[in-house]
Amino acid sequence: MSIVTTDQAADLTTPQSGDSVFARIMTQVRGMTMLLAWRNLCHDPIRFGATLIGIVFSVTLMTVQSSLLMGFSQTASGLIDHAGADIWIASRGTTNVDQSVILPQRDFYKALQVPGVKDASRYIVRYVDWRKPNGGSELVILVGCVTSSGMGLPWNMIQGSAASLNEPDGVVIDALYAAKLGISGLGQEVEIRGRKARIVGMTDGIRTFTQSPYVFTSYNNALKFSDVGMGDESYVLVRTDDPRAAPAVAAELRKQVPNADVWTSAAFSEKTRNYWVYATGAGLSLWFGCLLSAIVGVTIVAQTLYAATLERIAEYATLSAMGAPNRYLNAVVIQQALIGGGAGCVCGLAIAYVLFSLARRGPVALQMPGTLALAITGFTLLMCAAASVLAVRKLNSIDPTSVFK
Repeated sequence: MSIVTTDQAADLTTPQSGDSVFARIMTQVRGMTMLLAWRNLCHDPIRFGATLIGIVFSVTLMTVQSSLLMGFSQTASGLIDHAGADIWIASRGTTNVDQSVILPQRDFYKALQVPGVKDASRYIVRYVDWRKPNGGSELVILVGCVTSSGMGLPWNMIQGSAASLNEPDGVVIDALYAAKLGISGLGQEVEIRGRKARIVGMTDGIRTFTQSPYVFTSYNNALKFSDVGMGDESYVLVRTDDPRAAPAVAAELRKQVPNADVWTSAAFSEKTRNYWVYATGAGLSLWFGCLLSAIVGVTIVAQTLYAATLERIAEYATLSAMGAPNRYLNAVVIQQALIGGGAGCVCGLAIAYVLFSLARRGPVALQMPGTLALAITGFTLLMCAAASVLAVRKLNSIDPTSVFK
């Protein structure tokens, strides 16, 4: 398909005073670079389809990888973010909330003496063995909290309540892991470290990064189900008189408990996310996957645009010989790339959304806020525009006189 038709060329060769040939072309096609770009793409639908598939694959993979990264980050620090505490006191060298060392009970009492501390609560987080009702076992993360403090309680309760934790041997699990733990409903009995436990409630959507489910119970019950001694704890959760003063109160707590780590909730949350997502290599693998998908997309778009430009080089040379500036020719090629990128984004994000809907009830959290979709779209369009560099360089090297040879 020619960029300028034969009839248009014949009409444009009729001389008119003070009007160059290209000036009259520009008068007719001014503002139509997008239409020319679209026609160039449609001229070879098979090639355009292959390009679109490559962009869709790249966008879908980047979206899924980015969403996994965001979901992992949110899951890793969920216990901290929903605890309702302003400050966490942990044993020295603690790297994340799921792996803890027992604190001596004196740290709890020292925390209560610091000015600005409104309340403090013992908190237990320990890996323990879970025996299923029908046989088999799983490693779970036992979470013991003092319900009266209002800190560290389970959230998103769909059956039972936080008060149920105080029932003798009562535990709360998440519905996502019920089948994994061999549970079909409330009232079932299991064994935790050889002691009887009973399901008294369920939450919805409390995932764990390690895939060892959280099992919530009261502090007193947790003492029976774990190796923690009476009065000891994994963490001391602190609520301040004024949450804005948490950094100052944390600094004073560090003086009172010099052998422990003291973190504001925001700092401990970030530390936990960084550990699980980056220190373990999981996050780097996801970023590497995003990079590879971007390279695939750029390569496919660059190759297609360059081949299409070579195929129509005579027509571009004709326009150049007639006085078309390079910026006009470049605009056609760049808009071809943007059309492909825009179509690929729409299809890729739609496929990713379907995948997220299917995985909504799965153990792996996928997060795709609007800002992520916008970022993926912007990056893809930029990627496609960058991929047009080779074709643009080829256009800029056109010899207008070659059309007459």
